Order: sequence, then structure tokens, then C-alpha cells
Amino acid sequence: MSNLMKIGELAKQTGLSIRTLHYYDAIELLSPSNRNESGHRLYNDQDIIRLQHILSLRQLGFSLSEIHECLENPEFSLPKVIELHCRKVREQMKLSRTLLKRLEKIAHTLQTNQEIAVEHLMKAMETMTISEQYMTAQQETTLETRFQEKKAEWQEMLVLAQFQMSQDADPHISLDFALAEYWRNIMKFLIRGDEELYQFLAKMYHQEEAETATWGTMDSATFDYILKAIAFSSITEDIPLQISEQNYTKEAIKVIRLAQNTMKELKYDVVGTEAILLGLMIEGQSIAAQLLKQVGITNTKVKHQIEQRLANFIPISEEITTAFDLPFAPRAKRVLELTKKEAKQLGNSCIAPEHLLLGILKETKEVERFGQPIGIATRILREDCQLNLQHFEQQLISAIIKNNP
Repeated sequence: MSNLMKIGELAKQTGLSIRTLHYYDAIELLSPSNRNESGHRLYNDQDIIRLQHILSLRQLGFSLSEIHECLENPEFSLPKVIELHCRKVREQMKLSRTLLKRLEKIAHTLQTNQEIAVEHLMKAMETMTISEQYMTAQQETTLETRFQEKKAEWQEMLVLAQFQMSQDADPHISLDFALAEYWRNIMKFLIRGDEELYQFLAKMYHQEEAETATWGTMDSATFDYILKAIAFSSITEDIPLQISEQNYTKEAIKVIRLAQNTMKELKYDVVGTEAILLGLMIEGQSIAAQLLKQVGITNTKVKHQIEQRLANFIPISEEITTAFDLPFAPRAKRVLELTKKEAKQLGNSCIAPEHLLLGILKETKEVERFGQPIGIATRILREDCQLNLQHFEQQLISAIIKNNP
């Protein structure tokens, strides 16, 4: 083995994804000891030993945050963890051998046309259930603890899902977008980047009645509806927005670029309504920005509130954020759709920065009409800055009309 290994080679040889290794680096769980002149990660032997330590602890059911603590705890030294891992694998092998013997006995009975004893089937099913256990006791305890912090938000999501199901709502008015956003935010908090935990949860809800969970209960119809909302939301993320000087003013394009670049600097992987609001404030010269400044709203205040409200979101690594333009969140896409509509109704041929703010306000009214939660930009304006949105919208429209007679 080479003393130094590039991230791609390490991913290939271990079966891990490059994204996982990037994530381990971002959360300071496994940071490479070396980098070459181009800044690329290089892992040495000690890094690889640490990676084995991490993976064994994961196999034993520890969360990533708990692994942080275990790596510094002598009680969880690598030799001890490997021994625990060996013990677990032996138990799994023993269970697999038991299951194999019981299944072979049933197969032999079937081949000889003998009557199958019910107790043999019961024993086989018992062994299968144990061997297909979705998660360890440690993982269940971890999720239970985390869920208690998100219990209220989970209930809000269920209420929204059931409301939409009863109304048979049109997904194009962004109801499904909000539902998918709820699910993503909760899952990000619960699994903390642990893909295995998410697979366990999905398997549980797919293969068993969701009511059997000790937390986060929902019926299977609601779960299927949420999956449908996520799928619809994901499809829209691939639809291009056609932002160009043919339909946007130079100032509006500048606002959008500032929104993308600022979220990159904050190391978040998507542009939401809050990013558009911050872009408006940083650009600072538009009618929208001037009106916001008049009521005491500044880019410093908006940025601070964004950082506070996104504190539970997991930032992505610097290499990823500099690699491409960030995509728009479904809610932000809906805002841009409404922005185009509002500009046209006001007789404007191009979308200006003030139309972007008007789109945020219109999207808020749209979603509140259906009893769903508002976006982060609106929370900042209404809750953090105490802005009367209805009165401000009237001021904004009057200013747009006055500036474009």
C-alpha cells in the first residue's frame, strides 16, 4: 500500500463514496493528514487506520457524533472495537448458519412431498426476523432521542400531508414542495449524514406498517403520499429556470448571483428564499432594498438570522460548493415562477429585484391559504424583523408602479 493515497483511490478500495469521505472531512471525523500542491486530499496509513476504527464503530451501531467521542475514549480503542466487531460478526454468522439449516430442512420436506410442520416454519420466520433487524438498540435509542427534538415539526408535517390528501391539492401551487422540504429537514436532523440509518427507516416504513415504530407513527397511505411529494419535488429541481438578460434586468441577475455566492460562502448546498432576500440586501440599490432599509432591515441582520435559522442544517464541504452553481430549492423556484407572473401583471417586460421580493410575498400568501408553513425569508421579515407584510406589499407595489409609469 502506498504511504499516501488520493481520495478517489481510497474510495475505490474501501467501497465508500467520495461524497462520504468529503462529509467525514467536513465534520472533522476523518481529515486527511496531507494535501498535494493542488490541494487534493492525501491519506496516510494512520488516516486509513482511523477510517477502520470509524467503520467498525458504525457497524456496532454508533452515530457519527458518538463516534467522535469514542475515538478519544480509551475504552473504545481500536483493538477493543475490532474485538467487539468480531463478536458481532460471529453472532451474525451463527444466526445465518441457523437460518440456513432451518431453511434446508423446510426445502427437504417440500422436495419429498412431506407435510411441513408449522413449528419449523415458525422457527425459520423467527430467525429471519432477528437476522433482518432494522437497526441496533443503540441506533433506536439515538433516533428516539433525536426525534423528541423534532416531534412538533413531525406533527406539523403529518397535518400538512393529511390536509393535502383530503383536499387533493394541486401540487403546482407548491404544497408538495413544502411537504418534501419538511421531510428533508427532519431526516437531515435525525440521521446526521448516516445513510445506513436512512435506509433502515425507509425499509421499516416500506415493509412494515409504520404504526409499529416507537416514534414518528404514520399510516402507510400518508407515507406513500409524502414519498410522492418528494418525487415530484425532485423532478422540478432538474427544470432549468432560463435566467438571462432577455427576461431579467442586470440588477436582478446580480441579486441571484449574490444569493448563490453567499450561500456557497456559508457552505450550504441550495438557494432558498432566504438567499434571495440576502442577495437583495447585499445588492442594496434596488427599490426593494431601499424600502427594506427604510424599515430598519439590513443585510447584516438578514445574514445573521439566516445563520441562526440554518444552524441545524449540515453544511457541505468547500470543494463541493466551489464546483458548480448551487441549485434552487423548490420553494425558491416557485417564488421565481410567481415573480415572472407579477412582473407581467404590473406591465413590466423584465423581472427586476423588486419583483423578486414581491414573489416572496406572494408565495407566502399562497402557502398560508392552505395552512402550510412559510419560508425562511418570510420568517425573517415577519418574526425576526416584525414587518407587517400586507402593508409592506402595498408599499412595494406602489413603488414599482411609480417607478414604471
